[in-house]
Amino acid sequence: MSSQRTTILIIGAGPTGLAVAISLVKQGFHDIIIVEATVSRGDASRAITIHAATLEALDSVGCADVLIDQGIKGAAIQASDRNRPLLGAEFAHLAPYTKYPFVLLLPQNDTERILEDYLKELNVEVLRPEKAVGLQLNNHGELDVSFESGKVITAQYVIGADGARSVIRQLAGASFADPDGTPVDEQVVQMVLADVSFSSASTHLPTDKLQGILSDGKAFLISPLPKSSDSNSSPRYRIGFNVPTTSGPPPPNPPTSYIQKYLDEQGPTQLSSDSSVNPEPIYISDTIWSTRFRTHAAIADKFLIRMGTTSAAAGQKRGIVLLVGDAAHIHSPVGGLGMNLGLRDAISLGPVLAAHASSDDTTLPEHDRLLEEHVATRYERALSTIGLTKRFMSMVMILGTTKILRHLFKFIGMVPFVKRYMAWNVSGLGAR
Repeated sequence: MSSQRTTILIIGAGPTGLAVAISLVKQGFHDIIIVEATVSRGDASRAITIHAATLEALDSVGCADVLIDQGIKGAAIQASDRNRPLLGAEFAHLAPYTKYPFVLLLPQNDTERILEDYLKELNVEVLRPEKAVGLQLNNHGELDVSFESGKVITAQYVIGADGARSVIRQLAGASFADPDGTPVDEQVVQMVLADVSFSSASTHLPTDKLQGILSDGKAFLISPLPKSSDSNSSPRYRIGFNVPTTSGPPPPNPPTSYIQKYLDEQGPTQLSSDSSVNPEPIYISDTIWSTRFRTHAAIADKFLIRMGTTSAAAGQKRGIVLLVGDAAHIHSPVGGLGMNLGLRDAISLGPVLAAHASSDDTTLPEHDRLLEEHVATRYERALSTIGLTKRFMSMVMILGTTKILRHLFKFIGMVPFVKRYMAWNVSGLGAR
């Protein structure tokens, strides 16, 4: 059995874990280890949106420009029925408030690759594969994290950035539940995401916006993705849709035929493969990646756990577990806010935690207060975001109910204040 010692141990090398490490190093703090359970980064693109407030946070640690160079600057998020626009958030309205008046469209695996490469430039390597299986407070008030490999890493602080099924959260004894107990509507609890290419170009394929199509309680998403490094590859698009529970569960890694069926039933009629509804049929030629998942909301009962004590007593600098990203909170993917909240959690934690860990004062009155306040603020941000996504999802269901309501929302969506309000809320600028 091998052992290592560090001040801060980060479990999980997704976007949130990598961002915590980068933020700490940018504060001049280098006594960290970051580990990841998987052998290598996967090819799952999953989250694809990085909003203005998150780009500002990434800019503060020197990462925004390289990400922007690899992505697409999305001008809007637009809600439509199957034939025409209804309302939308146009990000140009944000220009007076940020230097990033757009949503960056970039697959999560590209974001992870760029952040990990940047971390390597800062002389921090991710240790792989190391799967945590145990967490306990030792006799010196530090935390011993044991791994499947037999390795033990001792740390004063352990950051759980290991996703919605966080092992660290479970080992630390934090609960994880919907904050208001409201279940997700059965119509939208089952979701499918896929990255695809099409048989031919079409003027109806979006180039710089996320488009949500709403009809009869159904939701469909389509968005452009950056071209792959292969110059001969076709343009890629992200599509997503709900599968009503009455239709049964989606298959694992849904195939092209399954995705095409839902595109024809729920997507824009101008992108249908059915010649009876679309005079210029277009069909999915390749499914690059696909997945299924169930939508729900949950938040940990606390983001900071002091192992072995129930209070911030003097001398309790050690034995602290912090939860960030999906390990701390999850919610509906509507609006693409999940990874954004996690990245802002991570980057804002860096300076506070670096100050706390660097202090030689064992009582830590000021730094302890700052850490507690930071965690409380991020908890409130998470609750607010969960509430926002639930309101968005309710609006999706309402818009999809009747034509009269869709016409009403189309009229409301023409009001400039409404457009600005929606852009402001989605961008995260009001809840940095």
